[in-house]
Amino acid sequence: MLETICDTLIDAYKRNWITSRDGNVSIRHHDRDHFYITPSGVRKQTLQPDQFKKIKLLGETWEELDYTDISKNLRPSGEIPLHFGLQKKLGQHSNEVRVVVHLHPTYCIAAMHAGIDLSTVSEAFPELNRYTKVAPNVQDVEPISQQLADQCHANLQLDEDGFIGFDIVGIKGHGVVAVDVSPWQAYEHIERLEHICKIVLASGKYDS
Repeated sequence: MLETICDTLIDAYKRNWITSRDGNVSIRHHDRDHFYITPSGVRKQTLQPDQFKKIKLLGETWEELDYTDISKNLRPSGEIPLHFGLQKKLGQHSNEVRVVVHLHPTYCIAAMHAGIDLSTVSEAFPELNRYTKVAPNVQDVEPISQQLADQCHANLQLDEDGFIGFDIVGIKGHGVVAVDVSPWQAYEHIERLEHICKIVLASGKYDS
């Protein structure tokens, strides 16, 4: 699935949801003691599978492993605390895969900047809430911080067994984090929410 993650990031770049070195994605199969995450500072529209970082899970911490000769000279995304918390436990489903996608979609960020809680937007549009459960916004927190990770985990309702209650959460002034079992399914949560935020902002009818 690393190739598919690269495809989603190319698409995100074309949509102006990220600039060249923005965004990060991770993936884990539940029966493996490691996950893969995009590297820091690499141009996402030219990202290759052999550039991903392999992260070994060690209880409440992690260790970087050499995946390829190319990746060993790179650093993992600075948002690794966010990804680690979501990847370290995946519940009890034997075939579960978890993909975590963090992007910066324009209208989602604009809506939060206008004072809109994205969870309330979803309530008014059945074509969104039928398929995507939107968590309450995370407020202004420092990027690549443990505080950002903790607040995202809390708002997504991540529990001690690794289950989560929502599909996507917005971070004010920053972006969104979506979670699902494949790269494109996680990406579609962002696509749906971005589409509805564009409609709401175009209408001019919202409480801020």
